[in-house]
Amino acid sequence: MPDLRDFLHETFRKAGGAMPFDQFMAMALYDPTFGYYMSGIEDVGGARGDFSTSATLSSGLAKAIAKWIAEEREHHEWEAPSSVIEVGAGNGALALEILKSFGWWKRRQIRYHIVDVSAPLRQKQQAALKSYPVEWHSSVSSALETTEGKALIFSNELVDAFPAKWLRWSEIEKCWLEIFVSFDCESGLGETFKPLPKGFPDYDYSALSLKEPACGQRVEIQPLFQRWLANLAENLQCGSLLTIDYGGRPHEMYHRHPGGTLRAYHRQERIEGGGVYQRFGKQDLTVDVNFGDLISWGEDFGLETVREESQSEFFERFGEGSDTMAQSGVGEAFRVLLQRRD
Repeated sequence: MPDLRDFLHETFRKAGGAMPFDQFMAMALYDPTFGYYMSGIEDVGGARGDFSTSATLSSGLAKAIAKWIAEEREHHEWEAPSSVIEVGAGNGALALEILKSFGWWKRRQIRYHIVDVSAPLRQKQQAALKSYPVEWHSSVSSALETTEGKALIFSNELVDAFPAKWLRWSEIEKCWLEIFVSFDCESGLGETFKPLPKGFPDYDYSALSLKEPACGQRVEIQPLFQRWLANLAENLQCGSLLTIDYGGRPHEMYHRHPGGTLRAYHRQERIEGGGVYQRFGKQDLTVDVNFGDLISWGEDFGLETVREESQSEFFERFGEGSDTMAQSGVGEAFRVLLQRRD
């Protein structure tokens, strides 16, 4: 097994001593050898999981999504077996409950696909779903190629795991500075701050328009997910996209979070501040999702915004309002966004 300290030393040396935070986050989560999702994660939920999701805590979300699938098939007037693509399927618990909820006869009406880059999680998914016909893909574009660009696509807590740029407001310079991560063999990981590149499209990210940010205020933006969504929209000829995640609008997300929403999870513990640099590859890193940006980007890419609502409202609409994941707190913290291309 390669040595982590040697890996970090060589990687930062090649990067010139420091790298943008989103590059560091991508490495910490997705490096083939040391990345959390590629080698460090043991499970989602349960005694061995670092974090839980709605899908691992109840069956209500699966039942609501199954009803959403049926509703969207009817909207699109699809009679032949329809393709469903789940992106980022965790340990397979959500897919299993969705497939179960259809029953053996109605299950014949759908073709279920999973997109996931995590080898450990794909193994858990394949074990959980061994009795069901499911096809796996490494990218959403390859999945859409298989379905000829026609599919119902959904994700639960996917966007929050996309590497994000981290920025800090400088009261002196009256601008946002990008956070870079540095590494020293003696002192370990640290931070430096640099101006955004000339011509950076800050108008694409509503968090950078916060009114009167306090000195040191931190925010996150997700250009990598923006590019991912553009690729999806380019390959989606007809279908629907359902996005479920925690987040909101910048004024909601950062009102009580001067340090930003970036945090880590390890053994069900929420870790903020300097703790996000500990346990490289052994803890999850995540951010709240700016749904205003998701809507704006989707419309730029030709996706119709059908509805944005709380998870509580989504559960109520599909008859699962009594589920624990629909209650105040978690039900309001999570947002559900439906976009379509007819």
